[in-house]
Amino acid sequence: MNSVQTKKIEPIKKKIFKKENYSGIENYYKKHGFCIVRGLYDNRKIKEVEKIFQKCQKIFQKYKNIDNQSFLIACDKIFEKTDLYDYLFKNQNLIKLLKIFYGNDIIHFNFTKFQLNEKKNSNQKKSLEEIKFQLSKGIHNDHWTGSSEYTTHYWLGFSGIDKENTLTMYPGSHLNGSFPVLNREPDPKIEFKYKPHKLDYLKEGDVVLFHSLLLHKTTGKTNKTRVGIISKFSSLNYKWTNQEKDLGYQPLSIGPIREIIRLIGNDALTPFRTYGGVAGIDRSIYENYNERQLDKSTNKILNILKKNI
Repeated sequence: MNSVQTKKIEPIKKKIFKKENYSGIENYYKKHGFCIVRGLYDNRKIKEVEKIFQKCQKIFQKYKNIDNQSFLIACDKIFEKTDLYDYLFKNQNLIKLLKIFYGNDIIHFNFTKFQLNEKKNSNQKKSLEEIKFQLSKGIHNDHWTGSSEYTTHYWLGFSGIDKENTLTMYPGSHLNGSFPVLNREPDPKIEFKYKPHKLDYLKEGDVVLFHSLLLHKTTGKTNKTRVGIISKFSSLNYKWTNQEKDLGYQPLSIGPIREIIRLIGNDALTPFRTYGGVAGIDRSIYENYNERQLDKSTNKILNILKKNI
């Protein structure tokens, strides 16, 4: 059988963007399908994220009957309730960056997971499901597993990152659409001409943003366990897949057009609903608009609840 020809992709140069200067990031992302951003977060906060994971690990090691999958899911749930979770995903540096991609109407899907790539020569016996859950994955894209073509994926490595324990991207592979898949791998009948680009210049705390159609894979193992966090973002104005609808979302930023609709009160634009009164937004969602913060009294009650639940 003759193979289908694809456009040959040339190797690219290493590039790191910094929060002080995003010049050229749009064209870079559009052409290559990913970008690396350094300095979004305070290094001390990244260390705090690592400490939370280490505390969870110490507890996990006491219980031999708990598998890696259950452990990581529990870590995800614990982390989602911490202030560090809000620090990472409601961070104004991150929102400023995402506005370049999406404008003002940005959402964060309820999809945040720890990723674990264990060190080499680990003697611990693992089941097939446990090995899969460590996400040492071959070449794939996230469109195959339910992400929309409008979705941007997020990867933050915070522990164990080095030249041999990282990610590899296939720049430009997103521009041909979703690569044909057979049993969760690129269809071998299609000639694969994409050049691998190993992210061997990543540092702990760097954020990688990449398109859902971009082919990529896990790269290597060392004597350190690599741990990262994955998540994903989109816009209120783009379509989502059924899987993404099931996840739910949190708005990170709302533009003026959408705020006008909320001030009116409903999508039907009921005439004169607020005539003679004051236009307002329901208190259950008003904090999402114009990046408002909760008022002091609400914050006080929230803090009391956190300490006692």
